[in-house]
Amino acid sequence: MAGSSRYNTRQRDLILEFLQTNKSRHLTAEEIAEGLRGQRVGKSTVYRTLDLLIREGFVRRFFIEDGASACFQYAPPDGACKMHYHLKCYNCGALFHVECEFLDQVEAHIFERHGFQIDNSKTVLYGVCQDCRNAGKPD
Repeated sequence: MAGSSRYNTRQRDLILEFLQTNKSRHLTAEEIAEGLRGQRVGKSTVYRTLDLLIREGFVRRFFIEDGASACFQYAPPDGACKMHYHLKCYNCGALFHVECEFLDQVEAHIFERHGFQIDNSKTVLYGVCQDCRNAGKPD
């Protein structure tokens, strides 16, 4: 794992490994700390290390909802994690990544016709997921 040797601690490696293992999820600092509870990684260490990993380019920070905790996701240095849209379920709170050619076309249309460039890595569309709809949960 590349990074500044000054900060290349066991805790940093554990946090980065945890994020890599859960790379398809957006995790709060609390969820990361809970996931590493038995590894002697405290919450304050998680917060400090996340800030460092963001500066180093290994982690992206997301603010999905006003007032909610920030979420973090592993961002491979090789850029394999493309920019994508997010879908958030009102009922269960699940957050899904969506790479969709149609949404890319909408993004291009908005730029070409309206002169507005969308940051799709921060774009969240809200609704009800298929599991909740199948379970008959109201929207």
